[in-house]
Parts: sequence; structure tokens; C-alpha cells
Amino acid sequence: MDTFEEKLSGELSGLTKDQFAAVMHGCGRAVCLAGPGSGKTRVISLRAARLWYACENGGRGSEENIGAVLTLSFNRPACGEMRSRGVEYIKRLGGRNTDSAGFFTVHAYCFRLLREYLAGRGSAVPRVLDPDETSRMIEGLYGQLSGGRRLPGDEMKKLKSFILTETGEPDFEFGGLSGELAVEISKKYTAAKRKLGLIDFGDMLGLTLEYLRDDEKLRKRAKAAYAFTQVDEAQDLSEAQAGIIELISNGNILYVADDDQSIYGFRGANPGTVRSLVNGDHNFKTYMLEKNFRSGSDIVSASSWFIRANDDRFAKKISAARQTCGEVTLRYFRDTGTQAAFCAELLKKRAQKKRSACVLYRNNVSGLPVLAALYFAAGKDRSMIPRVRGERTLFSESGYVKKLYDEIKRREEDLGNGKKAFAAVPLPYDIYRRLEREKKIDLIAAAEFGGRRPFLKNAVMCAAETVLKHSLSADEFLNFSEEIDNYCDCEAERLLNLSTVHSAKGLEYDTVVIIDCVEGEFPFGDVRKEEHLREERRLMYVAMTRAKNELTVSCPGRCGKMLLNASRFAGEIEDSMR
Repeated sequence: MDTFEEKLSGELSGLTKDQFAAVMHGCGRAVCLAGPGSGKTRVISLRAARLWYACENGGRGSEENIGAVLTLSFNRPACGEMRSRGVEYIKRLGGRNTDSAGFFTVHAYCFRLLREYLAGRGSAVPRVLDPDETSRMIEGLYGQLSGGRRLPGDEMKKLKSFILTETGEPDFEFGGLSGELAVEISKKYTAAKRKLGLIDFGDMLGLTLEYLRDDEKLRKRAKAAYAFTQVDEAQDLSEAQAGIIELISNGNILYVADDDQSIYGFRGANPGTVRSLVNGDHNFKTYMLEKNFRSGSDIVSASSWFIRANDDRFAKKISAARQTCGEVTLRYFRDTGTQAAFCAELLKKRAQKKRSACVLYRNNVSGLPVLAALYFAAGKDRSMIPRVRGERTLFSESGYVKKLYDEIKRREEDLGNGKKAFAAVPLPYDIYRRLEREKKIDLIAAAEFGGRRPFLKNAVMCAAETVLKHSLSADEFLNFSEEIDNYCDCEAERLLNLSTVHSAKGLEYDTVVIIDCVEGEFPFGDVRKEEHLREERRLMYVAMTRAKNELTVSCPGRCGKMLLNASRFAGEIEDSMR
């Protein structure tokens, strides 16, 4: 039977020199800078298994007589994958009892620590609001304080981020919500939590940090529980999270990070946190994972060149491990409708070839025109049912769709009752164009969207036009709208995907199309703020590096009646291809 050393040697033999060095890191503080597709999950999981075995068997070398290893991730799927891979490695190395291999999300670890601490003091543990409860509370307060208005999903997300992190500025750009109203909602939300004796995830972090700072016994107990700590996606650490991790670690800590992929500033994440930790300690070791095993060389070259425009970052020399080039293309379309039709046909072709594909966008509503076009392009081919990642925007629940249906239905009935001299009732799209000429569509849109950003308003209108073109009656228009929502109501993995960039982080696809690469949308927001522009560039970099073999960056020239300018990012990507 092979010994542990022989089994470990077999696992390590498939690693690159840089991966091997990171896996073998033992005591002390270090950062592993892991570029896209560089095998960081394998490194973290295998290192966890190696350290677990050393701890469980009395230690080896400088690791003698010390405890177990704690691995922290930022979301449940990532944590689940780390745990699964780590436990698999432990078993392959001959281990059995894996309870001491601690794989947690940051919030799960903090809640466990908080619960044990309060129970030891005889104090009740506050109930933690789950995200859905938090959302309902904030949405309810917005409705009460705004006179019953409804805030679209992507804009409500921005309000929630402001309230839960309190790191943003209350300078909202959409109708029905001012900075003053956002602050008032935040105050009432905090008061409601206190009255009910509840805490949310942000409070959980704050309380954990407070107790760790104030109670030396708690700190010692936390430090004694694990000899080693490793943190995945450390570029997404907030100041509170970084403070907690430093207090629970006994000095043997590995941060695995890529500051070029820090895209959660709206949640309080700051890529400068890891840089400050490293720069402030000359004893920090640095490991570089710069070989990309995911993407073709042209995609690696274009994305690496693109991100270099950001300053204040760790310098890296990312290279492609694969010999295939990959394909990078810029496409310019007349409008968002023709862009959506192109995406639908491309997805259809990729599904026929059994290749994975994803359309990425900046905001959830941007996916509606593509989804509507794909629904009709697919016909009855169920292999083309996509998975929509991120917060769903339900097309049929849009007030605009309902009001449009009501108006077209009324015109149909008027014409059918002979109030106009028509031999046959016009198709819904013909009625829609007549309503456009009468300026009725503008009135319906103004009543529904108010001051909402024109691009997102026009995205909903574009999707509605696609459905109208395929409808024979107002009732069929409404039925199609409902069917489109049900069409992709599935959490199962699919070949075809539509996703926000944030929801696609950590994933990969054969083909990726990044749509709506226009000024004001991507980059989004106030680009006069340098840090905001840097984060938008990092978001584009994450989108580009999801592609394995084919990357298309798409720029429509018009959305509804609004003329668009191609994104500065498209120009930078084009420069990288020369």
C-alpha cells in the first residue's frame, strides 16, 4: 500500500512549479496571486488536504504539534466546491475523519463563532435575517415612503447595497428615489431590526469583529482552533472581514487573491485591503499563478493587455497554457434588437454543436431582449432552454407589458366591433406602430418608468416589440410574455446561459458574448471617479476571462430612440488586438 508521501507525490506531480510552491507553503504569512483559470481551487483544496494530514498525524517538519486548517470562501457554491475537492483529496491521501477540515463561508464561520460566544455568556443569540427577509423589509419600507411606487429590480439592488454596506454615496440616479429617501429608509430599517431583536449579515460581521477586539479569551480560543488559515477570493474582503480574519489567525495564513477580479465594491470589498496587508509586512511570501489553463492565447492576450490600463495593482504576466488561439471579435449593430437577434442565432448554433455559451451583461434587464429573441429562435427545441443567472426580471410582471396589453386589447375590441372600417383586425404589432405614431407608447412608458434610466426602459420596450412581432392577438402577446418567463425558470445547469457579469464570476464557457458595451452602460455610472472606472474595467476583465474559445464584444448603435456611443472599453479591446 502506498504511503502518505507516495500518494501526495502522485497528486503533486500534475502541478506546475508555481502551483506546487503554493501548495507546499507551510507556516507564516503569504499571498497567492491567482489569475483567471490558473487552478486556484485545486491549489487551495490540495493544500488543505496536505495540512490536514500533517496536523492529524502529529505534524511534519516545521508544522509539528499544531492543529487543523480553516478554509474561508465568500459564497456557498464556492465553499461547497472547496469542501468537496478538499475532502476528496483527504480521502485519496488516506484520511478518514474529515471533520477538522474546516470549510466555511465567512458569514457561516462568524455566525458559529458568535453563537458559541453568546451561549458561553448565557446571552440569547439574535435571529439572523435571511437575504429574502432583508429584501422584503427594505422593499416594504420603500413602498411606504415612496407613495406605493415599485422600484425595478436592478435599482432596488443598488438601494439594498447602500443600506446593507453603508459604503456607497446616496446619489441615486433613478426616478422615485433620492439620496435623502435612501437615508431615511436605512434609518427605519435599522430601527425595525432593533425593535424585533434581529440582525442581518452586516450586523453579524460587525458584532463578531467587536467581540474579537474586546475579548482576549475569545481571540485565543479562535486562534487555537486552527493552526492554518487560508482565504479564497481575498480581493473581495471588506475592512470588517479582513479585521476578523487577522484576529482569528495565529500567523499562518495564505490569502488567495486576484485584485484584477475585485468587482464587489458595492458590497464594501476593496482590492486595496490585500495590497495593504502585503505591503505592510516584509515577511509576506508571494506566490504567482500566472498560467491560464482556461482561455485561448488571443483571449488571454487581449484581456491581459486590457486590464493593464488600471494602475495600483499587483503586476502579473499572465500567459496561456493552451496552444489554441481563441477568437476575439468586436461586433457593431444597428440597435439592441439586431444585437439580440444575433445573440439568439449564435446561441442556437452553439447548442446544436453541444458547446456551452453565455451572453453577459451589466444589468439584469439587458437580458430581456436576448431572452425574447432566443425564445422564438428556439421553437420547440428544449435543448435551447437557457439558464438565467442573477436576479430575474420577470417580463410578464412589468407594468409596461400589462398597460401595453390593455391598450392593444382595447383597440382590437374597438376595431372588431366595427367602430372603424377595417375588413380584418390589424396584428398587434401594426396596432403598436399606430400607437407609436399617436405618441401613446411614449405616454405608457412615461407612466410606467418615470425617471428610470432610458437604456433600461428601452430594453424592456425592445423585448416587448420582439414579442409583438410574433403575436397574432393581444392575448397571445400576453401569453407569450408569461411563457418567456417560465421558459427559463430552472436552476439546473444548461449549455446556454444568460447572466450578469457578477453572477458569472468563477464560471467558464466555450463561447461568451458581452453585450451593450456602450458608454453609460459599460462602463456604468460616474466614470469621473477614478476608482469607479477601475472597478468597471475589472468587471469587463472578469467578463472577458469567462471565455474559453470564443469572445465577442457587442456594441449596439441605438436603444429605442436613444443613440448610443460605443464604450471606451471596446476601443481599448480593439487596440489590444492590433
